Amino acid sequence: MDSGTTKPDTLEFVSRVTDAALLRIEEKLPHGFVRLKVAEAERRQAQHDIRSVEDIVSELVRNSRDAGASHVLVAFQKEKNRFRRVTVLDDGCGIPPDMHEVVFEPRVTSKSDDFEEDCFGVHGRGMALFSIRSRCQEAHINWSVPGIGTSISAVIDTEVVGERADQATIPVLVDGDGGKVVGTGPHNVLRALLELSVDREGTTYYMGSFAEMLATARGLGRGGSPGIWSELASPDDARLLAELCTGTFGLKVSERNAYRVLGGEIAAVTDVHCMAGMDDQIGTGRPEGTAGEAVPRRRAASNRGRLRCISGEHLERIGEDARQAADRVLEGYYLKSTGPPRVRRGKGKLTVTFFVSEEDEP
Repeated sequence: MDSGTTKPDTLEFVSRVTDAALLRIEEKLPHGFVRLKVAEAERRQAQHDIRSVEDIVSELVRNSRDAGASHVLVAFQKEKNRFRRVTVLDDGCGIPPDMHEVVFEPRVTSKSDDFEEDCFGVHGRGMALFSIRSRCQEAHINWSVPGIGTSISAVIDTEVVGERADQATIPVLVDGDGGKVVGTGPHNVLRALLELSVDREGTTYYMGSFAEMLATARGLGRGGSPGIWSELASPDDARLLAELCTGTFGLKVSERNAYRVLGGEIAAVTDVHCMAGMDDQIGTGRPEGTAGEAVPRRRAASNRGRLRCISGEHLERIGEDARQAADRVLEGYYLKSTGPPRVRRGKGKLTVTFFVSEEDEP
């Protein structure tokens, strides 16, 4: 072995490891202990604070609540079956333009006197937005005006920061010692919003797709609620509305969906507290033997109907079953289906499409 080549390589490796350690460690202490540098401690704290998509949404809406918001809208969609895009809109006190980036720095908070504590623990350390940006693909303020409101977005890689698989089931509200409390159901985003609504009065929370939140915002604006909602309630042209949503407020709404919102095809949703208090069960029904008991139920997708509640996996199963049934008939005509079937939702219908080719006759 050529020691002349090995020695520099070894020194470079040792130097690299040592430099990395020096960036993390402020002081070496006896018995193997060290004092971390502030930046490294903050980075590790961010990993602890944000462990799930639910944590991210909880922190964002707590900020909205603490900003004095009366209404908080959570637009919530999955992209490419991996990336969760979240946009939170509120009618709170807003953030001055020169603070739009500063608020993502560690230890920056508007609570100069003291911290607050709620059902999720301590809030007001100035670490929430820093931790969120540290754990997300992107996180930024789309729009914020003092006295009017704020729109903030985050994109989360769910292979890095996980989420509950069931984001559609609404946990139940049950009677507790001091009033309503959140009972059984998955620990999803809906549960986080419901717990906040029960924990402290004064703020109403909504959750749905981007188009549903647009319809809800317009409903608030046209119902007389001031602030950010009137900004979204003004346009009556689908193209202009879609451009405003996507370019300014962080709501990825297509022109087609903007048109459907304007036409009333996509309607506003009810708030999560009312959702949990509804008696009718959507899609699941009340199990036998549970008369009088509250059971979790699936969220109704506004006026899109139950067709929109069918999962992608179940649509694939419908398509495959239809293809197999067709093949049994087609083989008598020396025909066969080719390629995977495509299932599309329509107004009151499902359309299954697959290509057909000829077989060679025996």
